[in-house]
This record gives sequence, structure tokens and C-alpha cells, in this order.
Amino acid sequence: MLNAGLNDIPLSMTRFFIITFLVLTLFSCNNNSKVETPITKPVENITATKDQQDRRTNSENFCKAHNIPVYANPTALFVDPEDKVTIRTLDEVVDRALALCYIGLKSEGLEQEHLDKMNKDFNISSKLSPLETAYARSKQPTEQQKTDANWRYESLHVMLWALGFIDSLSYPDQMCNVANDVKIIHDLTEKQFRQKAKFRSKKEILDQADLILRLDWACVNARLKNQPAPGHLDKGVVFERHHSLNWLINYLNQDWDNVTTDT
Repeated sequence: MLNAGLNDIPLSMTRFFIITFLVLTLFSCNNNSKVETPITKPVENITATKDQQDRRTNSENFCKAHNIPVYANPTALFVDPEDKVTIRTLDEVVDRALALCYIGLKSEGLEQEHLDKMNKDFNISSKLSPLETAYARSKQPTEQQKTDANWRYESLHVMLWALGFIDSLSYPDQMCNVANDVKIIHDLTEKQFRQKAKFRSKKEILDQADLILRLDWACVNARLKNQPAPGHLDKGVVFERHHSLNWLINYLNQDWDNVTTDT
């Protein structure tokens, strides 16, 4: 059930149409299937720094509390130490959030006139990645393209968290509340959205990056054993968070379209 207060908030006519369409179609995105990805990262042999080991310990304690297996090798599976990581800038994350919102709305089948209005209001075209640009311009995208784009709402959720619009990333056993997330953007102009953003600390982002690395490892490990994801995790949500957090921490200096979720 969507929040009852949504219709009580005044919006411009264009924004009203966008939110209304989203509310009507919201539940359709919960049945999409995410393409599985292979394990790609070779086994490492890392001498962990204190902050790396502290993150691992905290993440593993979280996993154990939720009956999620942990990776046994003590010299592998770490995010980089804090002094080696350069987090994306606030402006980069704001631009990424706006692009992801647009891509998600297109995946819902939103009418082109409303997409064009959003593009104009938020200068979306300049913020899209090459693959997103191709999808945005496609008049007949494939079902897989639409499914992949629809899952990007989960990435939008991570960006809104990183920008301080969402208090915390909840346990990833279900999809985010798309209507609430989209409303955050559509209640504001681009300038207001950028000004209201309160960027999280490097430590907070790295803590979540370490945790999602271990949750994704557990999901992939279960899949290889033909088992369900442990701890009632939603493997699609976990994957999208992993992709998004790896982008935020500049994992291997990869751009958005080429971010890997190595486990």
C-alpha cells in the first residue's frame, strides 16, 4: 500500500502526471528478473589495514546475526582502505541520481512528452551514460533493456541515501519504495535538489560497500550451489546496491556502464 499522504502534496501538473503514472504502475516492477552475473574476481592475498579489518569484522557480525554465511579466507575480499579511496563528488552523485530517476521512469512506459519535460527541467541528456543514452533514444527497447532499466530504481535509492535524502539503507530483502524515492526529486528543482543534498562521509559509504560485498558474495555462493539466497536476501536488490556502491567508491576507476560487482 502506498503512502496515503502522496496525493496531498501540491505538484505542478507535469510532476503530478509523472507521480500518478508511477503510483499506478509501481507494483509491476517488483516481478522483474535480473540477469545473473558470474564470479569474476581472482583470489587476493591482502594484508588488511586496520580500517579494512574493522569493516570486515562489523560486516561479518551483521551477516552472522542474519544467518548469512561469511567468506572464510582472511586475506581476500576487502574494499580498499580509506586512504586509498576517492569517493565520487557530490555533483557526480546528484547527476547520477537524476539520470537513474529518468531511466526508471522510462522503463515504466511513461509518455514521451513527460519524459521530454523532465529532460528539459533537469538537463537529463547531459547526465546519461552511453548505454543510458542509447536506451533513452530507443523507440522500441527490448524487454531486457526495460527490465534492467527498471532495476535502476534500486541504484537511485542508494544515491538518495548517499546524498542524505534517505536516512538508512534497510535490510535488502525487498525492493525500495519507488514512489517515495521519485517524489523526493519531483518535489524539487534541480538546483534545490543539489542544494539540499548532504553528502555522507567516506567512512559511511565504505562501510556499506564492504557490507554489500559480503552480502553479494553470499548470494553468488548460494546460486552456485543451487540454493536460495541466504537470510531472505533479494539478490537483485543486493546486486544493484553492489553496483551502485562500487561506483561511489570508484572501484577500479570504472565508469557507470562498466562497473563490475566482483566477489
